Amino acid sequence: MDWTKQCLYFIAGMFVLFFTVSCTGLRAPQGTAKAGPQTLSVEQDGSLLAKYAPVFILDEADKNYNRIGTPAVRDNGAGDLEIYIDTLTPTIYSLEQTFKTERGEYTNLIYRVHFERTPFRHLTGGRNVGLLMIVTLDQKGLPLLITTVHTCGCYLAFIPTSNLPANRYPESWSVSPQDVYGERLPGLISLEDSKNSGYRFALRIKSGTHRIAGLSLLSEDDILLRSNVMTAALQPMKALRELPFGKAEVSFFETEGARKGYVRNSQKPLERLLMSWWLLDWRVGEDKDLGPKELTGTVFYTSLKPWARGKSDLWDFENFLQYWGWKF
Repeated sequence: MDWTKQCLYFIAGMFVLFFTVSCTGLRAPQGTAKAGPQTLSVEQDGSLLAKYAPVFILDEADKNYNRIGTPAVRDNGAGDLEIYIDTLTPTIYSLEQTFKTERGEYTNLIYRVHFERTPFRHLTGGRNVGLLMIVTLDQKGLPLLITTVHTCGCYLAFIPTSNLPANRYPESWSVSPQDVYGERLPGLISLEDSKNSGYRFALRIKSGTHRIAGLSLLSEDDILLRSNVMTAALQPMKALRELPFGKAEVSFFETEGARKGYVRNSQKPLERLLMSWWLLDWRVGEDKDLGPKELTGTVFYTSLKPWARGKSDLWDFENFLQYWGWKF
């Protein structure tokens, strides 16, 4: 076997290894007790953003890297600023966005959270990693679609609600449970039994990878009855660009240079090593800002196809939905 083939087999083997580990994680030793989940919720103040803010059920929240935190700034001791995630104070960042299609006008409620890190035993290992959830409402304020994705653009998932007519689904959509890169999620979430009572969308977050491992409905009473409940602050998305540091403000994202629009102090070395060369993106897997590319400096693409980056841009939500087959 020549050296070229050996190198190709080695690269393919490493990719499969890291992809498998990233999906499953390393098994805990037999007999090791795991801490129960933490339930993270925001106080209800009557606002639309608070009403639909997700409840996060965090597996193994005794580990710092599994906790939702607040981006902060500190001096790293060498005279440089370092962005990190303060895991003692959880914050959910939110933004309201509207878009219009030939069928109607819609509102997106966008929620963003960040974790200290993903351990390097996973392919997506890196610091300051994040997660997005988007609730799409119709003109009556009814939720139609839940969209979740990591802030690197990976692990995209869609879950329609029973308010969305079936003729708006992609052609091959099934309402049966769906497999999303190794995680089992609903193909449809019914709101029929919840119309006359308050409910919250609850996301189960997997330990280590921070993957969405489930979506369910919880009432306010359900939340109060859970153990280990913690309240998160609900802040506007713009606060990520205004992190306090002394008398100054620092953006969570790089504001110039080759990494403009990417989360500061966030690198994904394993994804770069194993994926960047065939995806034609040196910064594949790195967490980024969400907004118009003219301002952020980067495209929040959700397709691995290099030629589909613009069409799959999450910020351009109308075209994003059309690319993935949804008929809004």
